[in-house]
Amino acid sequence: MALCTLLPCAHAADVAIPAFDGHLLGSDVGEWTGRLEYVARDGARQTILEENILGIVNGASGVFAIGGLAHMSTNRGAIYRIDRRDDGTLSASVMVTLAGAPSQVRTHLDGTADFLVFEGWLGERQHFRCYRLADAAVQPANTCTPPAR
Repeated sequence: MALCTLLPCAHAADVAIPAFDGHLLGSDVGEWTGRLEYVARDGARQTILEENILGIVNGASGVFAIGGLAHMSTNRGAIYRIDRRDDGTLSASVMVTLAGAPSQVRTHLDGTADFLVFEGWLGERQHFRCYRLADAAVQPANTCTPPAR
C-alpha cells in the first residue's frame, strides 16, 4: 500500500505527459510504491495504478506506462497499456511482464522509449538488458548506457 494512501500528503510527479484531454502523472517512491494518476482539465484526479512509474509514452499505438520495483528480493516490472473506458475513466492493463525492474527509462517524442531491465544475477554480477518500446511492442535494443559496476 502506498504511503500517501495511509497519510494525507502531496504527491509529486516524477514523469508527466499530456494525454486523454488532461495529464498523466507518474511517481516512483521505491519500496513505498508510487502511482499513475490522471488529472483532467477541470482538476479532477483519478488514481489509475499503484505502481512505481518510471516512464510514460503517448504515441500512435497508444499510451503506455513503464513501471516496477527492484528492492531486496523483489524484482518486477511491466509495461501497462492505458485506455479510456466507456464511462470516461482510465484503466491500466499489463501489456508485457518484464523479466525484472526497469531503470534508466528514456522516453522520446515519437512515442517510443528505451530502458534497462535488471534481469537478476549471473554469478556475482548484476545482469541488465536493454529494451525498446515501439509500436506497442517491446524488443531488445542496444540504445541504453550500461550501469556503472
